[in-house]
Amino acid sequence: MKFEKEEDRLNFVIELLNHPELLQEVRVQEWLAESRNKELYEECRRYLEGGLRLAVGDQLDVEGEYWNFTRKMKSGGRSRRMTWLSVAAAVVILISASWWLLENSLSSKKQEVIPVAEHIAPGRNQAVLITESGEELVLGASGSESRELGEGVSVEYDSLRGINYKLTERAVVSYHTLRVPKGAEYKLTLNDGTIVWLNSESELRYPTSFAGESREVFLKGEGYFSVAHDEQHPFIVVSSDIYTKVYGTEFNVRSYEEEDVHVTLVQGRVSVKKTEDGSEYTLNPGENARFVESVPEITKVNVNRYIAWKDGYFYYENESLESIMDDLKRWYGFDVVYVGNKARDYRFELWASRDSEISVITDLLMKTNRVGIKVNGKTLVVSEVIR
Repeated sequence: MKFEKEEDRLNFVIELLNHPELLQEVRVQEWLAESRNKELYEECRRYLEGGLRLAVGDQLDVEGEYWNFTRKMKSGGRSRRMTWLSVAAAVVILISASWWLLENSLSSKKQEVIPVAEHIAPGRNQAVLITESGEELVLGASGSESRELGEGVSVEYDSLRGINYKLTERAVVSYHTLRVPKGAEYKLTLNDGTIVWLNSESELRYPTSFAGESREVFLKGEGYFSVAHDEQHPFIVVSSDIYTKVYGTEFNVRSYEEEDVHVTLVQGRVSVKKTEDGSEYTLNPGENARFVESVPEITKVNVNRYIAWKDGYFYYENESLESIMDDLKRWYGFDVVYVGNKARDYRFELWASRDSEISVITDLLMKTNRVGIKVNGKTLVVSEVIR
């Protein structure tokens, strides 16, 4: 097979990636035996693996493309956001030396796979607020309300602004717990002005008003904190016996059961320690502290891996499929079964909107021709592709 135009050669590769069964044909195997054709195929396959733009001949810039996309999305309102989200995990290929978006991305070309069940849907804004007396207030994905919860303590909440506290002089301080289930997220503004984003399967216990020398809260799961500055009253997050102390900064704490604890600093400065009486270790912006033992492993990281969820994205660089699936199943509420031992260890680069249907993400993973994903009710069956 010969193509007169480079565009035709590229379209043929796109066809192969969308219909991997064509790889079994002799004519296709002969075409891929030519080094330049094989190189183009592998470049496009790697692009699909990341769901990112790939400039032919240029190096894949995962971080740069992520920030380009988020800047464009944040520059407009809801309608513009949804326009960009519609191509968040789609394939955009460069045909010339300049950046040109194809009007019809590869996401419109459906691969013939078993359809994903409709009830596996993206997560939403949802939580349960529990008072010290045990009263529970279900916070749904829509609507706006104001409730009085205890003497002099009232909360306003809606799906966009989350929870905001208002206290009068006669307010009696008590502890509240915000619990976010699987397949949900929620935002909370504490009485001191600190904003907390809670990820799926997470819980935060906090006082309705801070008193004393420090501002202390207790986290299970994952939370992103934008702390109101107060030099005289440090803000302390206690999670799995890890103490993170700040005076005013932005950072992420990830502390799920059966996982190592990660504290990631975005800006400002924090100190971390194992147990209340342990030695303190200072983090600088862009550093991550991973706790396995009492002494943390502190490394320079791409913070997007740890904070993209707060801005509405999944973001992974050289991440194992099992780790990716662990995050996806928290957000979409499904279970995962692996067939064989290899697939869970395959590593991928991927970014996609958390508003995407799960089929968009599974299609991207399958288009790499490395894994197969089938649906059985609310369970994804993941297997390696035998070549």
